[in-house]
Formats: sequence, C-alpha cells, structure tokens
Amino acid sequence: FSFQPENHPGTCWPFPGSQGHVFIKLSVPIIPRAVTMDHVSETMFHGDSMSRAPKDFAVYGSDFSRGLKEEHEEQGMFLGQFTFLAPLKPTQTFQLKNKLSEFVNYVQLQVLSNWGHPDYTCLYRF
Repeated sequence: FSFQPENHPGTCWPFPGSQGHVFIKLSVPIIPRAVTMDHVSETMFHGDSMSRAPKDFAVYGSDFSRGLKEEHEEQGMFLGQFTFLAPLKPTQTFQLKNKLSEFVNYVQLQVLSNWGHPDYTCLYRF
C-alpha cells in the first residue's frame, strides 16, 4: 500500500507526533504472512530525515465485514510487533509472528515510535 503515488523525498503521509495508526481496507481478502515497510533512502535526504521514519510498529488483522463500527472497537488479531531499522535499510520485510488461518479484509498499522523527530512521522509505503 502506497500512501502517495510516488516514493520520492517528501511525498509521504505525515502524521503528528511519533505515534499513530492507520486502517487499510484491502481490495480483496488475504491471509497475511509478511509485511514490507519502505522509507526513502538516507542518501536522498539531508539532515534529520531518518528521524521522521517509523521505528517500532505493530500489525493487526481484522475481518470486519461492514467496516469499522466504533473507534474504540477491538483492534483485531495481533500479528506482530517489529522495529523498522530505516537508517540501515530503507526497505524491510517482516514475517508475521502470529499466523492467521482465515482471511482478513483490514490491516491496521500502529506506529509506536519514530526515530526521534518531535513533530511528525512520515509513512511512505507499507
């Protein structure tokens, strides 16, 4: 899933602070086995750009048949928590820790921290 059509410096989906989440409605139900996160290479940036990259994140899967009903509704099945080492490698794939045996229609990405930027975090591709 790309939050913006292109993966160029600055064409990210920014959200305030170092924590946030996004629900992604999938075009077809899937049984997820792995997720990949992309950030723009540090060589394309100057200064503190890596500090805006997600660091720790969790992934959940849900099979909500009619979408989300309430904001406080259960997050779904926990699929794993990971650390995105953006300063070392801008594209990383993570094998999900909890394997599902049923299809999901939604995936939730919950960013728990970034690499230190105090004002916002940038998501490029997930």
